[in-house]
Amino acid sequence: MVLYEEFDFNQVISDLGNACLTEEQCGSCVKKDCIIGYAQQCITKCFKDGITYVENGSDNIPISDLKLYNTEELERGIAHILRQCKSCTSNHFDNCIINIIRNCYEVGLMGEIQPYEGSNFRYLNHVYSTHPEVADNIIEEFHNSNK
Repeated sequence: MVLYEEFDFNQVISDLGNACLTEEQCGSCVKKDCIIGYAQQCITKCFKDGITYVENGSDNIPISDLKLYNTEELERGIAHILRQCKSCTSNHFDNCIINIIRNCYEVGLMGEIQPYEGSNFRYLNHVYSTHPEVADNIIEEFHNSNK
């Protein structure tokens, strides 16, 4: 699990804001029913409480959210969140804020949560096998954000 001091809250908050198409597109904002709104609530709670997990956070992701989001920004958000991930393998924790944010992006981008086994490499291989274009875009951004 990522340490609070190592987590780039500003990057995640910025990425989430960029993925949202605003209330003008949706008509209204009900944060608990929206993947971006839910992720923003989670990240705010973690920031305020000085932690990097949300109790039952992965269980409460609004997986039935069917709204449209900025696809490029969702891919960029996944790349950025993977860069913060520690690839914790056997210590992977579903309620880690990184996992929750990534899962929210996945719902908006691919329609469902993708399996994650604590390894960015295995994760990207899986995404490539089911959504090759999405994986290519994430990998490209992952490498570009390193510069």
